[in-house]
Amino acid sequence: MSPSASPPVRRHWLLSGATPLTLAMTAISALYLISAFQMAPPLDNGRLTASFFPALIGSIALVLCVAQLVSQQRANRGSRSSESARTETVSAESTSTETANDDASSADSDASSPLFSPALRLMLVTALYILAFSHLGYLLSSALYVFAVMLLFAGRDKWISKAVIACAISALGYGLFEQLFNVHLPALDLSALGLGNGS
Repeated sequence: MSPSASPPVRRHWLLSGATPLTLAMTAISALYLISAFQMAPPLDNGRLTASFFPALIGSIALVLCVAQLVSQQRANRGSRSSESARTETVSAESTSTETANDDASSADSDASSPLFSPALRLMLVTALYILAFSHLGYLLSSALYVFAVMLLFAGRDKWISKAVIACAISALGYGLFEQLFNVHLPALDLSALGLGNGS
């Protein structure tokens, strides 16, 4: 008979799992949204301005981050109640075989769960897109973003066609904002990357 293991120490849900990363991304999204509104109002006399698209992306990222935080808090609350119910059930059992089986099944479920949920991966890609947008410009950063999102949700097969579709979507978006809405989007800034003329 093996000695019973002490229960793991439960940390507050804000400090456990991927929640700290989600909190950091929420802060980044909020700061990005604030800076987008400081550029100029998104609408001026009924016309879209250059800050419209960054404000839209910042708003979407902030909503996704808050939704992920709510989801993580609910999951934590649910796991805590199911864990306490499981602890009561395990303590009522008298054989160590059933306890070993419970430990093995929980270890298997922990090993099979991914490090980041799909929503968290999407938020991470969106945060990288937000950070790269002003340096890489709309076309390149948007093409990379759309391509990454397609890989996240549709897998890595047929990646060449996904890259072509991502470029086409970015080009259509560029044409829509530049030509139809007359909103000038950021272009690739080679000097910010250290590749342009220094003079």
